[in-house]
Amino acid sequence: MRIGVVVDNEFNHDARVRNECKILAGAGHEVTVLCFNFGQYKTYEKVDNITIYRISIKQKIRNILFAFNNSIELYNLFWSANIKKFIKKHTIQALHVHDLYMAKAAHYATKNTTIDFTLDLHENYPAAVKGYQWMYQFPFTYLIKPEKWEKLEKKYLEYPKNIVVLSESFRDDLQLKYPFLKKKTFAVYPNVPDLDEFKNYPIDQTIYPKNDDFILFYFGVISQRRGIFTMIEALRKIIKEVPSIKLLLIGPADKAEKDKFLKTINIPKLKKHITWYPWKNIRLLPSYIHSSDVCLSPIVKNDQHESGVANKVFQYMLFERPLIVSDCKPQAKIVTEEQCGLVFKSEDAEVLAQKISTLYQNKEMRIKMGENGKKAVEMKYNTQNFGKNLVNLYV
Repeated sequence: MRIGVVVDNEFNHDARVRNECKILAGAGHEVTVLCFNFGQYKTYEKVDNITIYRISIKQKIRNILFAFNNSIELYNLFWSANIKKFIKKHTIQALHVHDLYMAKAAHYATKNTTIDFTLDLHENYPAAVKGYQWMYQFPFTYLIKPEKWEKLEKKYLEYPKNIVVLSESFRDDLQLKYPFLKKKTFAVYPNVPDLDEFKNYPIDQTIYPKNDDFILFYFGVISQRRGIFTMIEALRKIIKEVPSIKLLLIGPADKAEKDKFLKTINIPKLKKHITWYPWKNIRLLPSYIHSSDVCLSPIVKNDQHESGVANKVFQYMLFERPLIVSDCKPQAKIVTEEQCGLVFKSEDAEVLAQKISTLYQNKEMRIKMGENGKKAVEMKYNTQNFGKNLVNLYV
């Protein structure tokens, strides 16, 4: 089957999209991608049996068009026109469209055709837009209208033939919210890793000399909604008990919260216990996980974070480190079922500090949890296994 994949971003920057394309191509489908090019890639490229066509546009222009879309439908019309050309030029037989807000453009492009499309939900979008601090700054709140997405979601979910979600709990929540959605409509595909890709990344034993330190590790966006300040407060509470403790952070700071973050990590009592790198190549991630003792996913419990499990959770598990995660349903379920870490109440720094103390005092527990996590990813939580759910959509 000739499957057209549509994503309003740069293909190379989205691991979920890349992995899904590899899965579909590996199953024998002819996969062609339509995406953006913000300036650094070729207009046409073929990689791993995937054909990529890029629309050249300045990222600033894309952002302006997107911001106005809930007021003036220029973005939907722009994408609809390009998808129509894409379908005709490549004789596309089915579309796989990423993100809720692209559903209307896909509907416009396919409504007078026999082509069905699958909608791939990377997140609970209506909840996500409410959680971004910059959404409430002028002029974005008047343009993007975060509150409008609660009403749009129902309409947009009526358009696709199939819907891909991050977790069973997200699927169940959507079915409860919208009874017209049937279970057979859904395919569950979490943000699981490609085992072959990650196992090809070498481990650099010297990348972060730990000496006798006890290293806590967090990888991802630095923001309040990701539980960063809860994590730092827990660190402050446990320093006296564990003077050798260090917190290693890798990821970009949210622009709206960057000043607060920098001020917090430079508090004299905390400064020598925190290392922050705004960015590191993904190839180095296994080495940093390997240098750590415990890995963290302290995301704040809300409707957005209840929709799925972050990439980093599975990556932590794959490289055999115990986890401490907040009690968001999907990640808490995995950690509890697989016995690969501990769960704390979201935003409760006191309980988080207690969980850190428990793992610090019990090396055998850390080792066993790490082994359990690795086994779970190798046996179940990987693209090779969950990819079957995607392939079954196009039988």
